[in-house]
Amino acid sequence: MVCSFSSACRASLLWICGAAILSASPSDYADWRSLKPEQQQKLAADLEPRALRKMPATKRAELQNASLAFSERALGRQPNGKLKQVKDETEKRLLRIAGEYLNSLPPGEVPAHARAAEFFGEVPANARRITRTISIDPKSELWHSTGLYAAPGEVVTVKVPDAWTNRGLRVRLSGHADGIPQKKPMVRLPTPVSRSFEITGSETQAASAFGGAVYIETGKRPIEEAPFEVTISNALAAPGFKLGSTTPEQWRASLRNAPAPYAEFLSDRIALSFPSAWIRDMDDPTELMKYWDHIVELHDELGGFAHLRTTAERVNVDVQISAGLFHAGYPMQGPQEPCKGMVDLASLREHGNWGWFHELGHESQRRPDKRWGWDNPYTFDGSIECTVNLFSAHAYDRLKIAPKGGWAWTVDPKQVAEKARNGLAKGTPFAKADVGTRLAMFLQLRDAFGWQPIAALLKSYSDDHDRSPELLPRTNDEERDQLCVRLSNILNRNLYPFLHDLWGIEISDAARDKVSNLPPWMPEGFVANS
Repeated sequence: MVCSFSSACRASLLWICGAAILSASPSDYADWRSLKPEQQQKLAADLEPRALRKMPATKRAELQNASLAFSERALGRQPNGKLKQVKDETEKRLLRIAGEYLNSLPPGEVPAHARAAEFFGEVPANARRITRTISIDPKSELWHSTGLYAAPGEVVTVKVPDAWTNRGLRVRLSGHADGIPQKKPMVRLPTPVSRSFEITGSETQAASAFGGAVYIETGKRPIEEAPFEVTISNALAAPGFKLGSTTPEQWRASLRNAPAPYAEFLSDRIALSFPSAWIRDMDDPTELMKYWDHIVELHDELGGFAHLRTTAERVNVDVQISAGLFHAGYPMQGPQEPCKGMVDLASLREHGNWGWFHELGHESQRRPDKRWGWDNPYTFDGSIECTVNLFSAHAYDRLKIAPKGGWAWTVDPKQVAEKARNGLAKGTPFAKADVGTRLAMFLQLRDAFGWQPIAALLKSYSDDHDRSPELLPRTNDEERDQLCVRLSNILNRNLYPFLHDLWGIEISDAARDKVSNLPPWMPEGFVANS
């Protein structure tokens, strides 16, 4: 699709590529694509960060405004409702310049991006701006939802007690925190939509070109102090529901009709942020939030760290994310279309949602306090995508439902044994086997002994982290050895033949000797290779 520029936009871009050689006026050119290939190549080179830094300030400002104008024409919805894609490398650089420019502007100078409503939903023309005072409990870390939303380009003001200034607190607008890699086609600006402003005085202003939910950030660790109040003004009320706090009557009477285009559903264990249009007709979110809260509860149960949870996991729905169908992190992110199933309770009860169970599992690999990385003490040989699925499979077992698609085999011991047998027949070492084959090894243990020993194993690592960190493995070799020794002792079975001889997991002679007094174990129908 050809995108037109304003005369100022064209003038800036043509100046960058040396357009003085062109005989026609810049206003005769509807698009930089009308330039010759060699001129386009020069434009691409001059848009590299190093070249931009050397550019005179006045010309850089012209280019920034031209890039913003370009982004407002190149992005948005097509007549069929689908988002436009920008694939050309030079155009993607222009989008990046536009995003960096918008994120550099102070509140009061931030314009509303012309495509904000097409990405994240319309703010009704008659929507009332309100002032609200909210209690913040610093014993819960990270982002605190406020139930408020900043309109695109508009300044919201946050007032905090003097005692909480210069304490590391921040005002954040929007949960759309992903940056989009340069290699991907872009449907929005590649820079994060979310903006964060440090609270250094009793009054802080914040604004974003795309608007977004208003959060108060209190830092990465709980603060053992009493709750305090913040007052937020010039914001929109957002549809919001808190499990155990909001009543269905309150939800139906007013909250679901709040004007903000993004809604948040909360519990003590999970926070979900998604387009308000998805739940305008929902009469009662209670059972939906009980469901999602229970999924995190099950993950905490398997990991043995429920006592460590002081804040909720957070899921945010964007129009485009940095990697994967969904991805883990804080917040976890997913694109709008594939995420609609997260509010379909009937489907969740029947089929679950492997994708989100999986991403929540990644956060469980890090523990609720995020003191670990995903490659944690029990995850050896690069098996991050294997051990995460222990949490997914456990949730499905406890819910007594079967996943759809390629993971359906995980609930059936016969199919697990077949998956293991097929994987072993390939002769591929465990460290190089596919994710499903590796997972089958763990699920053979589940099918023989249940989840309790696996839960005890995971808890042993977490407990040692907090009480005796010197006992934790420090190398990949130690991780393999400790899995063998810890789980053998929990089961009162010698797992060395199963892990080493059958599955080819490298385990030291010292670890072998530590469990040699226990009776050996092998799954029924399987024979060790040595």
